[in-house]
Amino acid sequence: MYATRLKITNLEAEVATLKGKVEKAKAAKERVEVELNARFVNKDKDLAEKDVEIAELKHRLLEAHDKSESLEIDLEAERVRADTAEEAKKAVVEACDISTSALNVA
Repeated sequence: MYATRLKITNLEAEVATLKGKVEKAKAAKERVEVELNARFVNKDKDLAEKDVEIAELKHRLLEAHDKSESLEIDLEAERVRADTAEEAKKAVVEACDISTSALNVA
């Protein structure tokens, strides 16, 4: 009987030890879960910030592209004006030459 009681006491002690280990494991698991959740929250925040930065860069790129197109249009208009001015200058020189020739003949 004494041996049985001793065995029961030892088993109860072992059960208590195992329960303590289980509780420690649960606490460690919860601690890891909290840490992982915090990391995920930080990663989500970082990703959201990167998304905002990407959107801003895309917007700036589109603005630069639009400005480039606008400058190309302005440049083409300047070329047309320069060509028109050159043609007008040639026409004036030609008219002057014709006038001079007409005066010399007269």
